[in-house]
Order: sequence, then structure tokens, then C-alpha cells
Amino acid sequence: MMSNVEKEKLAPDLRFPKYTEEWERNEIPKLGAIQRGRFSPRPRNNPIYYGGAIPFVQTSDVVNSGGLVETFTQTLNEKGLKVSKLFPRGTILITIAANIGYTGVLQIDMACPDSLVGIQCHPDVHNYFLNFVFQKEQPKMDYLAVEAAQKNINIAFLEIYVIITPTFPEQQKIANFLTALDARITQLVRKRALLEDFKKGVMQQLFTRAIRFKDDHGNDFPDWEEKKLGEVAELTSGQHLAPDQYDSDPKGVPYFTGPSDYTNDPSQFTKWTKSSSKIALTDSVLITVKGNGVGKLMYSTIPQVAMGRQLMAIRSESYNNALIFQILLTRTREFVALASGNLIPGLSRPDILVMSLSVPSELEQTKIANFLSAIDLKIERVATQITETQTFKRGLLQQMFV
Repeated sequence: MMSNVEKEKLAPDLRFPKYTEEWERNEIPKLGAIQRGRFSPRPRNNPIYYGGAIPFVQTSDVVNSGGLVETFTQTLNEKGLKVSKLFPRGTILITIAANIGYTGVLQIDMACPDSLVGIQCHPDVHNYFLNFVFQKEQPKMDYLAVEAAQKNINIAFLEIYVIITPTFPEQQKIANFLTALDARITQLVRKRALLEDFKKGVMQQLFTRAIRFKDDHGNDFPDWEEKKLGEVAELTSGQHLAPDQYDSDPKGVPYFTGPSDYTNDPSQFTKWTKSSSKIALTDSVLITVKGNGVGKLMYSTIPQVAMGRQLMAIRSESYNNALIFQILLTRTREFVALASGNLIPGLSRPDILVMSLSVPSELEQTKIANFLSAIDLKIERVATQITETQTFKRGLLQQMFV
């Protein structure tokens, strides 16, 4: 006889009204047919199989799909199709090697390699519902995956994997709700991309002076001047702190050791110190000068920041630092190129100080910086909405499923 504790596990914490039936435990084969993808030729990159009209989905396409597999990076010809496996639209694809348990529903017919498994749902199972269940189960599948040369699972693993499901009408209700939430996330992601593209286009026009602002009286601003970065700004190097110089007290100074620490959000600070003299003041541009992420920039509005050796701060007393940041954003490829010749990618002080910049007059600087900062603020707001909506969805996945 099933215990009360076990009975409680057969219904989620959060349900739509009118649904009271207990959910059922089912191994995956009771929910759909499991088939592995196929691509048998070796070597895999033989061009005689590629370049046709048949979409050939890869593991990365599923991992990055957001639950809907509609884009693909390769195509097969008829010869390639004969050595692969074609799955119809509506099939759930699941990754089984390296990246474990990521899923997406095919939006069109696609051929699949053997690093993917297809699940074609039975008529009484809603494929989008099951896909959302897999999204919840992904961390568990990854944890259970066999450790070999690389992590992997197989059909035998999936054949005994238990999924708890409700009746079809409740499945459909849940799937429709979460699909609408996914659509909202997709809409926000596209909005952010459009804003970022708009900003790139505007920056290109502004910094090539294809478009110019006017002053408050409608007159042209003076011509831009060519300056070395060292003529307009000071450069402060970071320094390494020993572990005993770290501080857990959030009343200390944030300590940024690399670009992964870049944030103006105090709630995201993870390291603190009270002993560093290498301080970047507010209204500074932080630049990564060594190692991974070299050339990556951040405009800091934090009152003060302690920096590790991987970072430097650029700050001007006479020019608009927000605008310097925007100008330098267009030059990141130059920073990367300068650093790439070293054994460990790195930028020296002279590399940065001799970089030439075209700078406008003070009033035009302010107009440009304010305009671009307003776009940045819109992008940040949309990014926050994306994060909040994704967090909300993760919470629902925990509460709406068993």
C-alpha cells in the first residue's frame, strides 16, 4: 500500500482549478516512442553528404533552442539523408552526450545525428507538456549521467526513466500556459537584440560623424579633435590581494578580479576588501588587460571599486567618461588584436595610452553620452525583464510538476 508521503508526490503544489486527479507514474516508453538519431559516415565531415536542402540539426541547436527547435547549422543532401535519421515535426529531441538532457520540439522535419534521441509522443501525451517536464528534469538527468570520457546517457537510460503525468486536458492547460510564457521570453529577447542592433547602428553613424547633434540653438558643434587616450584620461592599474585581505563584510569595497565580476548591481557583488589602495572611483571605465576576456569593458557607476591585476581603470577629469566608454566599445577588436600576440593575452599601459580617439566638444560629448546611455538603460530594463521572467518560469516548473 502506498504511504501518505508517496501519495503527496503524485500531485504538484500548484494546479489550475477543477483538476484534482492524482498524477500517474510512467516510464518514458509509455509516453512516446524513443528512437536514436543516426549519422554513420566516418569521418563525419566528408562533404559528399552535405549541402542539400534537408535540415540537419546538431546538439548545439537543441541546447540553444529555448525549447523550440527551428534553426539549424548544417544541411544534408539525399546521400546524407540515407545515412541519417529524419524525425517529423513535433518530435521532442533530447541531447545525450556532453550536454545532457536538453530538449526541444521540432518545428519542421529535420535529420538528426546519433548524439540526439527523438521521442514521438503517443496520442494521449501532449508533446509540449512533456518537453516542459524534461526542462525541469534536465539537472537530474545530468546528475545521473554516466561519467566516461564525456558524460552521456542512452536509450536504456531513458527507457526506465520515470515521468509523472496528469490527464491530457491538464497537460494541455499547463503546456498552453508555459508556451505563452516562453513566447513572452522570446519577445523580450528579440526586443533586446533589436535595441542592441539599433545602438550599434547609431554608434557607427555617430562616431564616423555621418550624423551630428546640434546645440540648443540649432547650430553645429565644433569639429572633433584627434587625441591620444593618455591625453584625455588617467589610467589606474589593479593589484593582487592575498586571501587574508578579502573581507566578507558587505560594507567594504567591492573587489573585482576579472570581467566575470563586472556589475553595477550591489546585490551581485561577491568579493569585498578594506585594504586595497588601487581604487577605481565612480564614473570610470574598467578594462580587462590580461587573460580571458581581454579588452572587455565596463562603465562603473559604483562609488569605488578595488581591482585585481587583470583590470585597469580609465578615468578623465575633463572629458565625459560615459562617452569614452561608448567610443572604446567600438575599439574592442583593436584591444584583442593588440593582446593576441602574447603567450598570455595582455595589454600594457602604453598600448592603451597611445590609442588615438576622435573626441567632440564638451557639450556634444554630453549630448551623445546621454543619448547612448538612454538606449543602454532600455537594454538593461529589457535584460532585467528577461531574467525575471526566466526566474518566474523556473519557479513554476518546480511547482507545476511533480
